[in-house]
Amino acid sequence: MMAASRSGFTLIEVLVALIVSGMVVAAAAGFLSSLGDKAEAIDRAARQVDRQANADRLLQQVVANIDAGADSTPGLVGNEAAASVQTWCETTRGWLDRCTAQLRFERHDDGLVLRLQLRGADSAAIDIRRGLTTGRLRYLMNAEASGTWTDSWAKLGPPEAVAVILDADTLLLPIRSGE
Repeated sequence: MMAASRSGFTLIEVLVALIVSGMVVAAAAGFLSSLGDKAEAIDRAARQVDRQANADRLLQQVVANIDAGADSTPGLVGNEAAASVQTWCETTRGWLDRCTAQLRFERHDDGLVLRLQLRGADSAAIDIRRGLTTGRLRYLMNAEASGTWTDSWAKLGPPEAVAVILDADTLLLPIRSGE
């Protein structure tokens, strides 16, 4: 007797092929899902860095534009925890207008917050940094030699710079001289 020649696949072979292809599809789906999660995390981190850079630029602009007018009130008054500044702030209409800016450290549930409060034509409150453990302000009296720093300022003229010490980071904010 001759054996009949076989053509096609057995049921077992089809099931094995389906199982293997299902495992490949499941692995590819997991891989693509993790890529999407990583892309979202990168996007969140980039937005956070942009927000922080914009807040830092705004703070630098506010401090650099201190209004050191000829009247008898100081342009900046401050201590280690807060500073109040008479300055020029950019408005939503695109020009500079006088405003009062207060920079202060506030204690919240998630840690210390450095907040900038602008009062003037366009009022706003901006959190410069959140989740800090320590923070303080210092004022540069004399930049010559190694510099003379103080923990408070109430003099008629502005300091030469303000240092915002945030945990292990320091923002150095130079002040434009009115001369």
